[in-house]
Amino acid sequence: ERAKFLYSAGFFLTVSPESMMTVAKHAAETGKYYMINLAAPFICQFFKDPLMELFPYVDFIFGNESEARAFAQVQGWEVEDTKVIAVKLAALPKASATHKR
Repeated sequence: ERAKFLYSAGFFLTVSPESMMTVAKHAAETGKYYMINLAAPFICQFFKDPLMELFPYVDFIFGNESEARAFAQVQGWEVEDTKVIAVKLAALPKASATHKR
């Protein structure tokens, strides 16, 4: 309860997306920061739906170039430039306006 920053690896989507959503919603409701990493290209590809359900609650997103490109491809963005992808990620809808992404 005293934590201000909550972080989860994207790999956790493979075992308990419900737990991640519970923590993410808690962060949004209490003004905390919720952070995830994209973990691996296959997370973006095969766990797209739970990842996108989680995204409105995510304040910080970490990922490398291949993960960012995989995310963009799955979203149909047709862009390879990671700077452009980062801007598009930041612009995705948020559930809470407490923190900018």
